[in-house]
Amino acid sequence: MAGPLLEFETEMFLSLFEVDGLLVAAEGMGIDRILLQFMRVYSEQGSLVLLLNTTTPEQEYFTEQLRAEGVTHLPRTVTSDVQSAERYNVYTEGGVLFVTSRILVVDFLTDRVPAHLISGILVYRAHTIIESCQEAFILRLFRQKNKTGFIKAFTDKATSFSSGFCQVERVMRNLFVKKLYLWPRFQASVNTALDRHKPEVVELNVSLTPAMRAIQSSILDIMSACLKELKRYNPSLEAEDLSLENTLGNAFEKTIRHYLDPLWHQLGSKTKALVQDLKVLRVLLLYLTQYDCVTFLNLLESLRSSQKNFGSNSGWLFLDSSTSMFMNTRGRVYRFPESKKKVKLGVEAEKPKPSSEVKRQLVLEKSPKWEALTEVLQEIEKENKSSEHEPGRVLICASDDRTCAQLQQYIRLGSDALLHRLYARTVGKSDAAAAAALDLDCHKKGNSWPKKGDKGKEPVQKKPTKSKKRPSLTLTQMVGKDGAEEAAMMGSSGDEDEEEEQMKLDLSSDAYYGVLKEPLTVIHPLKGLTDPHSLTRVLHEVEPSFVVLYDAEISFVRQLEIYKASRPGKTLRVYFLIYGGSTEEQKYLTALSREKKAFEHLIREKATMVIPEEREGRDDTNLDLARNLGPAKRHHQHPQSRRSGAAQRAVPSHRRHA
Repeated sequence: MAGPLLEFETEMFLSLFEVDGLLVAAEGMGIDRILLQFMRVYSEQGSLVLLLNTTTPEQEYFTEQLRAEGVTHLPRTVTSDVQSAERYNVYTEGGVLFVTSRILVVDFLTDRVPAHLISGILVYRAHTIIESCQEAFILRLFRQKNKTGFIKAFTDKATSFSSGFCQVERVMRNLFVKKLYLWPRFQASVNTALDRHKPEVVELNVSLTPAMRAIQSSILDIMSACLKELKRYNPSLEAEDLSLENTLGNAFEKTIRHYLDPLWHQLGSKTKALVQDLKVLRVLLLYLTQYDCVTFLNLLESLRSSQKNFGSNSGWLFLDSSTSMFMNTRGRVYRFPESKKKVKLGVEAEKPKPSSEVKRQLVLEKSPKWEALTEVLQEIEKENKSSEHEPGRVLICASDDRTCAQLQQYIRLGSDALLHRLYARTVGKSDAAAAAALDLDCHKKGNSWPKKGDKGKEPVQKKPTKSKKRPSLTLTQMVGKDGAEEAAMMGSSGDEDEEEEQMKLDLSSDAYYGVLKEPLTVIHPLKGLTDPHSLTRVLHEVEPSFVVLYDAEISFVRQLEIYKASRPGKTLRVYFLIYGGSTEEQKYLTALSREKKAFEHLIREKATMVIPEEREGRDDTNLDLARNLGPAKRHHQHPQSRRSGAAQRAVPSHRRHA
């Protein structure tokens, strides 16, 4: 399924195979493919290789891949379910083993794992080695007991090495490796391989509506005001890290925590309120481009209600920009008709009706990306009809589960019916006109793309099992989560009670939404998945000729490049939808820039890094290994207990050579 390694991937594998080290690849460049190659090599009884830092879904994926390739000695998992007496036998049977860190620490300390028989250790997500003390401790115990086995580490998070002093050197020290292998996207051999067979890319710059642009401008003004206040209350914060551009990126939360977490208990309520407000405003920016006008209005109204009730905001609700934002948000959904007053001489003007009696006129502004998606799907449909070959399959990728659900409904029903439905179930619950409009529009179900159907095509749906019940979150829970995750969970898209035919496909992922059977068209989320390889599975099983990136994500864009390069004879066209001049575009470009700067920083660090010869710990000269050979209680003695300390220093020297 995964296909043979490309030239640069083979180079990555061989260099790490020959000399132990830390491999840092660009996000989406397939370190899992390199790891799989190592697992193939060591999946035999003659080896005993431990694989650290993998999740259960990843373990299942790797095992499936090896099984599909005919590997007979498949990896086994050692958890607490395996009795301690049985574990020694599992270890001695060899091959690749997934072992939980807690079990492995115990087994190393009790000599239940035959350390001298271990061929080596593979470390996935190596950038977490400093935070996850257990893995670092396991590697130290391994190197104390085994001087010949290898240690090979993998990560695709170059940006994790940007913060902190000598971060990459600290990680390498904990891994006991001397070599650093860097594979950015701009590396020459990567460029050559991927440019030789690059997919056809159609970039569609979608324009924000005037109201969306005005709302975005208001939110950014409010964020600027909050940042200015935050710097005023906390002069020690780095001005560059708190720039408006960096505030938009996914790393902002981590940056803020880096500075403020150690001092959180000392901070005033104003600073805490500002940090919370910035989280809320980031969510608003996400919702503005990610979801429809009704969903955005719902969020904004719930925010205003909760902030008024609890007084939990730092005052941004009272800014002029906030007033403008509310006006434009409501204007996208509805407006009140202007009262036509006839003023005659001697006749008193008609008194205006109270607002509760004035009927709203629905505007229900359509999402510009919806219309762009329709054009793309119509173009694909037209091309498929005129093609002599079998119709090309279509994979549509959107940010999260909720977006996918809305797109599936949009393609089935069209924008009018979907927006009326959302409005009637939320904002317009008491609006009889909206309810009537919903009843009328919900009967107009299109059979293909909106406004241009083909009766022979039957729209069908498969809902992911995890989406059938979406828990409603409180505002605090919502803004406390990552933007994409909370968006997927907040509320309902309003389509749960629809009885629709289920699409029965033989796809291993359960997170996709089916749209058409012929040609096969599915929608799949990019984030928020319990199985990190869910999208990879669908990509290889559907084998699309057309991929529509409704939302862009760097790692998947790179994955598509490798997918195309691995299939040089097959066509692949990628449609790239992005709001031009929006925070969505800025966020994507900032992420690219941050990764590029992170690799440039690592390249400079590698050039100046001084690594001691004994770093790998293959002899007794490595002080990191020597310092912990005494009894553990030595480090817990009270500093004033000199007698106790002296007693500990008198440990017989033969223990060092045991």
